[in-house]
Amino acid sequence: MPFPNLDGERVLELGNPGAMRSSLNALVLSGQKLATTGLWEIYQEESEPLEFEGERLWLVDNDLQPITAVEVTRVDVRRFDQVDMDFVRAEAEGHETLEEWRISKKAYWSATAEPEMQSSGYQGWRVKNETILVCLWFRLYQRPVSN
Repeated sequence: MPFPNLDGERVLELGNPGAMRSSLNALVLSGQKLATTGLWEIYQEESEPLEFEGERLWLVDNDLQPITAVEVTRVDVRRFDQVDMDFVRAEAEGHETLEEWRISKKAYWSATAEPEMQSSGYQGWRVKNETILVCLWFRLYQRPVSN
C-alpha cells in the first residue's frame, strides 16, 4: 500500500496519531522541527520512492487533514549508528545526546515498526546499528491551512 497522498502530492505523517503527532506538528509550525526519520525497509515494503530535494509534502493532522506544506531540502540515507547530532538537533525532539536519541528511536520503532515488519514476513526484524534510515530534512513551505 503506497504512502498517502493529497491531490497527487505525498503527505508527511509525523509520529502516531494523537498527542505525539500534535506535538511534532507544533514543532514544525513553530519552525523548530526541520527533520524527521523514516525506516528504509518501510519504503521498500511499500514500494515507495524516496522523497527528493524540492518535493513538497502536505503535513497532516490526526485526521489526515492538511495543516501546512513543507519542502524537502535534503534526503540522507544512513545507518542507524551514523546519525549525528546535527540531525538530532534538526529533529528538535529534545534529545541532548546521541545515546538518548538512539534509545528513544529504538523504543518507538520496537513498539510500532517491529510488529508491522514481522507481520509482513520479516521474522525477527529489529532496529540495529546496521538498520538503514531515511533522514529527511525540510523547511516550512507555506503558512498553515485555515479551516
